[in-house]
This record gives sequence, structure tokens and C-alpha cells, in this order.
Amino acid sequence: MTNVTTKPPVDPLADAFDLQREVGWLVYDASRLLMRSIEREVRKAGITPQQWRVLVQLAREDGQTQSELAEETEIAPAPLGRLLDRLEDQKIIERRADLSDRRAKRIYLADGEQGAFFERLRQLAMHQFETVYKSVNEADLLELQRLLQKLKSNMLQDGTEPLKS
Repeated sequence: MTNVTTKPPVDPLADAFDLQREVGWLVYDASRLLMRSIEREVRKAGITPQQWRVLVQLAREDGQTQSELAEETEIAPAPLGRLLDRLEDQKIIERRADLSDRRAKRIYLADGEQGAFFERLRQLAMHQFETVYKSVNEADLLELQRLLQKLKSNMLQDGTEPLKS
């Protein structure tokens, strides 16, 4: 008599769920590890993780309101206000009147992304990017960007938004 083991029938829905769960976790985990490694580097320039998130968001889209920055960086409005006060005191950002809403202020990088301060941050981040992306070619990176943008668009269309503080 031969000992034959049989596998239980494959449930395609369970397989799809497992794959989607694993991809979701990998996106989260990769993001967390990337941010942690970059934040470790920018601390060398005296920048906190929260300041880094604000500066990156302003580099991506300068001239946001404080409420827009709070939403995008997931920093509560009151702590963000204090953080912006410190960055303004250091002449890293500046607040300007909003031309369409005189009650609002827009936040700008003081010298754009120019100058020694941002060059130092760029060099620190690039050093980490070289490590993180060392085995990923440009075509793969562009494909990853396209796929992640697609996922982000799906979530935004579905009404999925970040948790409010």
C-alpha cells in the first residue's frame, strides 16, 4: 500500500485574498522601512521625522494651506502649527497670505529647494535611495510608481481617506 497524500482543493478566493493581503502588507512594510531609513539620515541634518514629512510635502506641492499640510502629512493642526513656527523661525519656510482667502495663509519653502540646506537633505536622502533601490532598475521603478499610483487612485475614488487625528 502506498501512502498518498492529497492536498485540499484550492480555493481561488482564499488565494486571491492571501495575495492581496500580502501585497498590502508589503506596501505598508516597505513604506515604513523606507521612511524610517530616510528619517534616520535626515536627523543628521537636525531635521525631525515630522519636519521631514512637511518639507517633502512642500517640495512636492509648495504653497499649501496649513489644513492641507495637516491632512497630507497626518500631523494634527496644533502640533503642525508649532512645527511650522519653528521652521519659519529658522527661515526654512514662510507663510504668505492666500490671495483668494484673506483668513488663510499658504506655506512655502523659503528659498524653494535651493541652497545648502536642501542640498544637504537631498544628499542624505539620495544616499538612502541608493541603498534602497540598488537592485531595482529604472524601468521597474517606473512600473512600481505606475502601479502604486493606480492603487492610490482606486482608494481615492472609493472615498478612502486617511484617518483624522
